[in-house]
Amino acid sequence: MRVDGPVVVALDGTPHSALTLRWGVDEAVRRQAPLLLVRAIDDSWQVTAWSWYPIVGGNDLDTEAKEYLADQASLLEEHHPGLRVETRVLHGQVVPCLRELSITAQLLVLGAHARTGRARTGSTGVHVAAHARCPVAVVRSDPDHPAATDAAVVVGVDGSSASLWAANVAAREAWMRGRPLRVVHARPAIPDPFGRGSVPPLETADEDDPTHRAAHTVAERLRTENEGLTVELALVDDDPADALVGLGAGAALLVVGSRGLGSFRGMLLGSVSHAVLREATVPVIVVHDNG
Repeated sequence: MRVDGPVVVALDGTPHSALTLRWGVDEAVRRQAPLLLVRAIDDSWQVTAWSWYPIVGGNDLDTEAKEYLADQASLLEEHHPGLRVETRVLHGQVVPCLRELSITAQLLVLGAHARTGRARTGSTGVHVAAHARCPVAVVRSDPDHPAATDAAVVVGVDGSSASLWAANVAAREAWMRGRPLRVVHARPAIPDPFGRGSVPPLETADEDDPTHRAAHTVAERLRTENEGLTVELALVDDDPADALVGLGAGAALLVVGSRGLGSFRGMLLGSVSHAVLREATVPVIVVHDNG
């Protein structure tokens, strides 16, 4: 996990960018890290049924993007004089451009746009989170249910290397914010071999369940390594994605690993982290097993 690179905030100029920028600035200040503001312009050649042609008005888009980023940087330097801010216009497809930046970044921050009904992350956020080389924060908020001042940072663990990295990132985030950390392990239902749906996990005492013992070990390690951090452990029998989204509702932050198939098996699979990204109503950080 890098701690020496910039916090990169990707902006698209929409109204939601203001929330994304505020979140990214707060994160950079907490980490005492430089801030890099970027905006991507896909000026690659486009193909139609008839011919290849370049995007019209590419120079205008570039100028507009530079002016937009310069305005944001100017405001930040006025309100955060100690914060080092740089700007960059990216040319090309958004996902590859951001993936390239993620190699040297310590955090990549994106916005998520709420749709009618449940808040969902667009395809760009999902693809960037899947391919980035650093943790990716997808920022959203529920205006009707803002996080309480004592809201916890929530992280899912499943014994995989990705979830252990996620636990480390979550502990650091909770410590920097002065908030408690809630470690969640969910045992998913077992598919019924007779096709009648699913059945609950086998009932075993917590002390006899190896997955629960492993979760206790993770929580205890985080307490030991992060003096003063309050660590809570939630052991639930539920679909992992539903458990994380439910227990993460109203959280200050939700942290997930990008892959699973660890000793707990079933938690934080690609499908689970994808579901959490799509359904959560709070900011989500996705962590890969490379940190």
